Amino acid sequence: MNLNLNVIFFIILLSPSSCNDSQSSTLILSSGQACWVSQYSTSILSRGQGASSRGQACRFGLRETDNVYLEESVAMFLEAVGQDKTKRVLADRYQRSLDTIQRKLDEVLSALLKFAADTLKPEEGEFARVNPILRNDDRYYRYFKDCIGALDGTHISVRPPSHNAEAYRGRKQEPTMNVLAICNFNMMFIYAYVGVPGRAHDTKVLTYCAKEEPNFPHPPNGKYYLVDSGYPTRTGYLGPHRQVRYHLDHFNRGGPPTNTRELFNRKHSGLRTVIERTFGVWKAKWRILDRKHPKYGLTKWMKLVVATMALHNFIRDSHREDFDFVHWERIEEYHAHGDNVDGDNVDGDTSHGDGDDDEDESPDDSSDDDDHAHGGYTPYEPTGDRVMESVRDYITNEMGRGGRLPY
Repeated sequence: MNLNLNVIFFIILLSPSSCNDSQSSTLILSSGQACWVSQYSTSILSRGQGASSRGQACRFGLRETDNVYLEESVAMFLEAVGQDKTKRVLADRYQRSLDTIQRKLDEVLSALLKFAADTLKPEEGEFARVNPILRNDDRYYRYFKDCIGALDGTHISVRPPSHNAEAYRGRKQEPTMNVLAICNFNMMFIYAYVGVPGRAHDTKVLTYCAKEEPNFPHPPNGKYYLVDSGYPTRTGYLGPHRQVRYHLDHFNRGGPPTNTRELFNRKHSGLRTVIERTFGVWKAKWRILDRKHPKYGLTKWMKLVVATMALHNFIRDSHREDFDFVHWERIEEYHAHGDNVDGDNVDGDTSHGDGDDDEDESPDDSSDDDDHAHGGYTPYEPTGDRVMESVRDYITNEMGRGGRLPY
């Protein structure tokens, strides 16, 4: 969280009066100070209907007591995750006991996890319409009008369990967990799978989620996510051409595209950076995620990571200008979020597994069911699918038709 630039967080709390006149506090964290600056309507943590007093239970289970107001509890939590404040610092700041601080942090975390279940998913009907941001971008809409978002993995430092520490050590030997995330073009997370040991390959994580997770947002038939060369190109998952340049820094260093395959990769990479930028603003805003050696155990740490993703979505959905989002919207490329995929892999390594035996590897099975048996989507298979390669070739040909490359 950038405290030097008045980062505003709209955390809307329990309605103090009736639902027809709901008011709640807006929290601003600036230079380490938390102060109430305005009243904001419409409660999201309240019941929303019939909330006649602040003492009533809120929608996601967050309650206040006679001694600690809801706003104070939320402020404590925001300072803990946004500024990485310790419980002792918070106890001194708010003049509360350590037990009270711990209890209130846990209560807010529990409420945010329930909120996360509501916000870390696509909106109803989202995949049936074209995202306005994509529709209004002439660089990409003509070619990628059926794209519904981008998918990638990122690594977060973790304190691994002692009995399985090696599984969490990746290429850099630092213990991490692999977080699979999908975002839309609003830079909002619509899916997250947290807690996989860092040594697991991205493809293994995706295969497991797509096959085993009931809440995984499968792309409908005819729609797809953008993925990088760390994932296979399969139905619903459009990857780049291999053996040619892909990442934007390759074109920045080596000049513009020289053929249609490179042109496709350049546009694909430019559009797919929405997931990179989403990771960027998420990690920039919540300072606790930067900690190299987290002070929390694995289970608690996973919950905190999910809570920050929910807060990320809430801030974005508030439609208020936020410095971090404005900043990262202007950045075209971001590779500092700890991917396992090497950004300098120009040739596009076709290997999708490292032979590691981890608990999150999907079973080696296959399905012959038709699309209708799966609710209008094609089941994800890591091998044997040429459909999206044909789509990629068609888009590539369209890019080369009726025009010429400058070089």
